[in-house]
Amino acid sequence: MACEPTLEEISLSVWLWARLLGDLKRRGAGRRESGAFLLGRSHNRRGRITTYLCYDDLDPDALKSGTITFHAKGYAALWNVCREKALECLADVHTHPGHWVEQSPIDQRNPMVPIAHHTALIVPCYGRASRWSLKGVGVYEYLGNFEWATHNRADKTKRIALSIW
Repeated sequence: MACEPTLEEISLSVWLWARLLGDLKRRGAGRRESGAFLLGRSHNRRGRITTYLCYDDLDPDALKSGTITFHAKGYAALWNVCREKALECLADVHTHPGHWVEQSPIDQRNPMVPIAHHTALIVPCYGRASRWSLKGVGVYEYLGNFEWATHNRADKTKRIALSIW
């Protein structure tokens, strides 16, 4: 259900990105982390995100501690939606409190989808990021065995690209 290992780039419309950021800000209320799974389909080594599911919609207890604690019932709900709607979980996103978008040791040791080549995004300031670009957003690719590739540096290829549609 996660992205296939050969995906080179995942597209996300700016309109969906803007709506997602609004949801993350609202759910975090400026005082706690929030997050979502980014769903869509892949074809010919490209993925396209078409919708998202917020963590607390899948697991009502996920945000109660101030940090994200996602439980098995949430994963069961996620995989049911993916199966019913023929979608794949292409990426996940969560917020951090400040401008720091590097992965914490907790992030590194606890990938939301621990399958090689799954993509994780980190948004600063509880979701207060640009609605028109991914500048300042951390983008990471899980390689397996708790190893990650960083894709938010100028010398790396883009893993996630915003599009008009």
